[in-house]
Amino acid sequence: MRTLIRLTTIGVVAVGAACRDEPGSLVTAPRRTGETSPVLSLTASEEAPRVEATITVTAQATPESGAKAVGSFAGDLRYDSSRLSFVGEARLPSGMRALNPQPGHIRVAGAAAEGFQDGRLFAVTFKVKDPRGLATIELALDELNGTDFGNRLSTNPGDRTVHLRFTRK
Repeated sequence: MRTLIRLTTIGVVAVGAACRDEPGSLVTAPRRTGETSPVLSLTASEEAPRVEATITVTAQATPESGAKAVGSFAGDLRYDSSRLSFVGEARLPSGMRALNPQPGHIRVAGAAAEGFQDGRLFAVTFKVKDPRGLATIELALDELNGTDFGNRLSTNPGDRTVHLRFTRK
């Protein structure tokens, strides 16, 4: 009888150990689909605006050839609020966006089921108090996903932040 109890105990312990789940996190990392990351950029509608001028700043993610379009993003746009004043969001043709503007900082997020086909993630307008404020505009993304739900953020943290560059119009 003792042998039966010992064998039963050993069997229960063995089954319990075999059924034990590996400890894990409830948060999973986004799936990476390929190592190609879109090229991020910020552009301004005017290179040398006058004081009191209104400019539009556009964030763009240009996917590499053959890659799926960006389907969603989230990040932070920072600027010097003593030199620039946030006016509002400029309308773009596709996707939906949410902005949470605070002086010097705008939290941005957006999604488009079919993807942001032209690459423009969002556009905002500023009133210029001091043209030197344009050099302070910086975008840092913490989420960038393709329409296939694959993570498109670069593995290099330095590639997730971009500064304003100019386009002549």
